[in-house]
Amino acid sequence: MNHRPKTLADAPLGRESAYPEHYDASLLYAIPRAANRAPLGIKEGALPFVGEDEWHAFEVSWLNARGKPVVAVARFRLPADSPHLIESKSWKLYLNGFNQSRFASREAVIETLERDLAHV
Repeated sequence: MNHRPKTLADAPLGRESAYPEHYDASLLYAIPRAANRAPLGIKEGALPFVGEDEWHAFEVSWLNARGKPVVAVARFRLPADSPHLIESKSWKLYLNGFNQSRFASREAVIETLERDLAHV
């Protein structure tokens, strides 16, 4: 198994990708923020700035327990002091995976998103 750190060069961006048929948390591609901060002398835990990554999803959809499509608009905010950022194409593919996946409730979708993002 290859344990080398993930880099943008290895990311899905710019590569042909199959669209997911179902929810799959493994599609999220985390890129260590430290890789670009270290050359600038920025140390984790001592950031000289504050901020966040903000993602807008103008259509997040899933199926309810009966198979009826549910659509929502979402905003995701990831703090700048988090250890990783999410590669954009992997984020899109991940969210598209919800389209044909059943969830018991809106809250179940939110819990799934929060759990997955906490592990990025």
